[in-house]
Amino acid sequence: MKKHQLWSILLLLAGTFFATHNVNAQVTAVRLTVELPGNGIQKDSSVFVTGTFNHWNPRDSDYCMKRIDSKHYMIEIPCFKGKKYDYKYTLGNWNGVEKATDNKDINNRTLIATKKLKVKDVIASWNKPATKTSKDTANMLSKEQMTKLTILKDSVGKSLPAILPRLLELLQKININLLEDQPNDALSKQYNKEAGEVISQVLDSLTNAFKQMASILTPEQKQKIREAMKDPNAPKDLMNLIGKLAPDSK
Repeated sequence: MKKHQLWSILLLLAGTFFATHNVNAQVTAVRLTVELPGNGIQKDSSVFVTGTFNHWNPRDSDYCMKRIDSKHYMIEIPCFKGKKYDYKYTLGNWNGVEKATDNKDINNRTLIATKKLKVKDVIASWNKPATKTSKDTANMLSKEQMTKLTILKDSVGKSLPAILPRLLELLQKININLLEDQPNDALSKQYNKEAGEVISQVLDSLTNAFKQMASILTPEQKQKIREAMKDPNAPKDLMNLIGKLAPDSK
C-alpha cells in the first residue's frame, strides 16, 4: 500500500470516529521539512520525528521522514487542529537525538496544528555520545598478586582489632584523669607513654604490612602508584592506591 493511500485511510478513519462520537475536533495534515547539519546522512540512514503525537517513540516507522536529498527530509503527520505538540528529530534512537552545536540538550520543538501548516526546521547538530576511553590494562595486578594482597589485608584486619581496644582504654583513662579536680601528672605521663607504645605497635604493624604489599608489586606498578599519588584527588592510603590496579577497578 502506498504512503498516500495509507494517509487517506487514516484520515477517513479519524473522521469517521469523530463523527460517530459527536466530537468537534478535526484532523489536519501538518508538513514538517527539516534541514540536517553538515553534509547530511547516507542514503541507507533514516530520520524520524518523535513527540507527543506518537508517545515519544524515537523510531516509529509511521514517523520516518521521506528523503528529499542528503540534507533535507520531509513528512506529513496527522494532527488535531488547534492542538499544541512537542517534538524532536532523531536518527532512530535517543543516542541520535538532535542537540545544540555544543552538544547540549535543546528544548522540545513546538507547533500548534492548523490547516495546511508547513514547518521548516534546521537541526544544529546530532548528539555525540561520550566516547568510552579504553582502560589502561598495562601493569594491572595479576591473579597471584590479588590473592597475596587479599591474604595480607585479612591478616592486618585481624591484628588491629586486638590492639585498638587497648588504645581506647588508655585514652579513656587519660580523659578521666584530665577531668579530675587535680589531675595526676604522674599518671598522665604514664598513660601517655603507654598510649605511645600502643600507637607505635599499630604503626609497626601497618608499616610491616605495607612493606609486604610493596614487595608484591613490580617496579612498573610502584611507578604507576607514585604517579597516582601526585593527583590531589587520589586515595591517601596505600591499600586503596594498590586497589586501583585491580582489573575490575573503576
